[in-house]
Order: sequence, then structure tokens, then C-alpha cells
Amino acid sequence: MTEKWYQTAFGPHYPILYGHRNEEEASSCLDLLPKLAPLAGDEDSGLGRILDLGCGQGRHLARLAYGPIPVVGLDLSAALLKLAVCQMEGGKCAPLVRGDMLALPFLDNSFSAVLSLFTAFGYCGNLAQNRPVVEQIAQVLKQGGHWYLDYLNADRVRQELGGKGSHNRSRSAGPLAVTETRVLSPDADRVIKTVVVESRPGCASEALAAGIPSEGLSYQEQVALFTVQDLDQLAGELGLERVAEAGNYKGDPLGQGERWILVYRRVRNLTVRTVPKVEVSDVL
Repeated sequence: MTEKWYQTAFGPHYPILYGHRNEEEASSCLDLLPKLAPLAGDEDSGLGRILDLGCGQGRHLARLAYGPIPVVGLDLSAALLKLAVCQMEGGKCAPLVRGDMLALPFLDNSFSAVLSLFTAFGYCGNLAQNRPVVEQIAQVLKQGGHWYLDYLNADRVRQELGGKGSHNRSRSAGPLAVTETRVLSPDADRVIKTVVVESRPGCASEALAAGIPSEGLSYQEQVALFTVQDLDQLAGELGLERVAEAGNYKGDPLGQGERWILVYRRVRNLTVRTVPKVEVSDVL
């Protein structure tokens, strides 16, 4: 079976590539969310519980674990979940589940909040192909609970790349040399980023420890570029209604920042779960 791009991209090297996405940024994001909508859901929704969906190495989860609302982290990457365990060692821990966001292994109505942070969404293709993810989120949310979608500003990405052909960048990240080439797909519905990762001179052993072989690693990320109206329509079809938004972690208006932070409230139930439940594959 061919490996999906995100199975390669979210390997042990990923936190090194995005080391600049630090605890300070994570704190700014998490400070904003409860200002947009309550993480505990509506008053009549019962005991709150948070799902950090696509929790990665746990930079948001580690902070959420100290909050008053119980939190669970889920990710498909075993390598990143192991790093999350290490990050929480010596502090307050949260349950970690290895699983796929296309088939969440949780009971319906389990969470007052589902967090899709740092563009942990849009990996499955076009709008219709990402629908099952939103359906799963709607199913596990309590009535009155909220889905927090922290997504890239797709309009800005289209403007940056439209007509330019490609955008190229080379940089160093710890022991790694990284080359990234971004282009729009032919129909402009996805941003495609080709990533080549190699060891820097004299850093072969450190690079290998991060999962980068001597010949280097190359893969192609693909993230969907929706419109806000697309997302609103899809969410609405699945019983979710947008109740708040922001353009960055400072809380500036939507469209005036580099992010789309959209909050959807579950206002009605779904009658059919078209993606079957699966057993939890690992609990760490």
C-alpha cells in the first residue's frame, strides 16, 4: 500500500523542521480560543472534555493538560506521539491515542471541544474528500460543543502563489538542510509543497537520529485551499454553525491576518455515521 504524504511528513524530523513554531506561539493560540467560545461547551452540555485532534508532539497538549478541562490527544504518527510522551514527562500528562481522524475511535457526544490546530486539516484532497473528517468531528462533539479550526489563510496563499509559478526556499533547521518548493495545483484548490531534507555537513548522525537517511528524504505535501464559504457550507451540512472567527492569534478580524481561526458550534445531531468506528490502535 502506498504511504500517504502525511505519513512521511509527520515523522521524527517534523519538530525540527518547525522548531520555530514554539511554546510561545502555542500559548498565544490557546489563550485566544476561550475568548472566541467556551472550551467547556454550553452550560447544559455536561462535563467538558477536549480532543486535541492531530496533537503531534504535544506542544498544545502539554499546556492544555494543566487546564481545568480534561484533554485527550490523538495523532496518526507514532513518532510524534513518542515525542509528546517525552514532552509531558515530569509534568501533568494527558491520555494519548494513536488513531486516524478519518475514523475516530471515540463514542458519539464525547467532547465539548475538538481542536484542529496549526492546519491539522485539509490533508485528504478536495472538499468532498475532507467531508468525512468533519463528519467524525461533528459525531464526537456534544450538543453545544465547539470545533476550533486553526487553518491557513487560503486567500492569501492563492494571492502569494498565483501567477508566480513557484516559491522556493532553502534553510537550515538544526542538523538538517531543507529545500521547499510551493506551487498551486492546476485548479488552484491545493497548495503543493515539495520538501527535500538532507543532513548538513558533519551532522549525518544527528540527521539519522531524526529519521533522515544518508540519501536524504523527499516528499510532497498537499493541503486543500478552501474558501470560508466552502467550510461554512460543509460544516452546516453536518450540523455545525460558525459562531466566532479571527485572523490570527492576536484576535484580529478574519482576513486581516495569516490564519483563519474559525469556531463552529454543534447545533443539531447527525443521524448516520457513514465512516465506521475502529478500535483504538494504541493508548500511550
